[in-house]
Amino acid sequence: MKKGRLFSAIIYFIFTFGIGIIFSLTLPGYFATFTIPSEVSTEALADGDFITAIALTEPAGFFKKPVIDCKFDDGGGVILYETVMEVYDRSSSDDASEKDKLSNGMFYKSYTGYVYGVSDRYEVFATENNGTVLTVTTRQGQEVDLPLLDYDSDGNGSNDGISTYTQNGFIILEIREGEVSSLKKLSFKDKTGTVKFEAETEQNLDFQSEFFDCFGDINGYNALVARVNDPETSSSERDSINSARNDYVESCVKNLKQNADFVYTPECAEYKAAVSVINGRANKKAIPFIIVYFVAIYVIADFLLGSHYIIKFFRWFLFTVCKIPRKNKKSPQKEEVFGHDYYSMVTLRLDVSEVPEFNGGVEIKYTNSDAEVKFTLLKEGNYTDTQRIKAGVYVNPFIDINRDYAPLDLPDNLEIDGFQVEKVVKIAKRQ
Repeated sequence: MKKGRLFSAIIYFIFTFGIGIIFSLTLPGYFATFTIPSEVSTEALADGDFITAIALTEPAGFFKKPVIDCKFDDGGGVILYETVMEVYDRSSSDDASEKDKLSNGMFYKSYTGYVYGVSDRYEVFATENNGTVLTVTTRQGQEVDLPLLDYDSDGNGSNDGISTYTQNGFIILEIREGEVSSLKKLSFKDKTGTVKFEAETEQNLDFQSEFFDCFGDINGYNALVARVNDPETSSSERDSINSARNDYVESCVKNLKQNADFVYTPECAEYKAAVSVINGRANKKAIPFIIVYFVAIYVIADFLLGSHYIIKFFRWFLFTVCKIPRKNKKSPQKEEVFGHDYYSMVTLRLDVSEVPEFNGGVEIKYTNSDAEVKFTLLKEGNYTDTQRIKAGVYVNPFIDINRDYAPLDLPDNLEIDGFQVEKVVKIAKRQ
């Protein structure tokens, strides 16, 4: 392999294998984070396995018994659980509302759950004047509208649909403390603003319960998180604060374990089983893509930079293993006078009369089943070469010449018949 081609191959493989390694490391995690969990949640909701479904929303902890479990007349329903959620990368910009001023690692109380099984009769997508909203009626009779729409399909600045509903047929609900003081009734309005479904509870849902008490002083814990995130906090203070945070989490876990219906999510059997399924599916989805990628870059390299091993393999397989006959050109049969058991002095000469400027070297080869003959024609030799060659017919002509020029009458078969033979090949410039 020439140095230029070798260098290109090295750069190609470094670059493509680097991308392949990145795919290998990131694709399973991508699928496990963004695509497979929704599939598993859909299956859990369809099977009525609401514990797995709520665990996949990844609360810090939740109460196994739903606070709302309403089945709709035509199928589907809404289900809500008491949960304490942990913030993951939530923005705490200055223009955020007070309830959104939470940073990564903080806790907040919420009623979390799903609307499921209504994808055939709850229309929520509209690019203009979309009235889809969740109206929460508090125990005091106050009505509070909470947004359900979460994506803008046309980039006009207003949301048009619900992503999980469009892709998977369910809606994740999260009613947080601070958004409402309590809740008595949920009303789901469609894109026209018409109430399509309602769910009501007789429980006193005001974010106060024995479950929520397990987490003690959440505001105090969030203050510790804020201090850790403060760049002005010293390293020694961070160590002390992190120790206090760990103590708080341990106390929460201890409190949760005192009631069999309270769940610390990382230790939940349903959650562990779902994560195992998600990771397995993510690997199965990523591995074929990665294999196809590496095969593709090898095939491209073999055809563009390599030695065409793929073509050679198929030739070997077809003609040697499968024994498919080759369609070789038949050499013309001539009546032999002397036989072939003798040698001839063969002279090959180039006619460069039409290209007087030509001064490069030319190499011409022929082969037969017994031997190969090669004529090297140079300007200093007046483009003439004489070889002692065994009589016979030589085929498979090959000429190595400057690509600006071409032979006009290079014979397909070099017939050596006689003790002295002379052949002339005329050279012309390519048009």
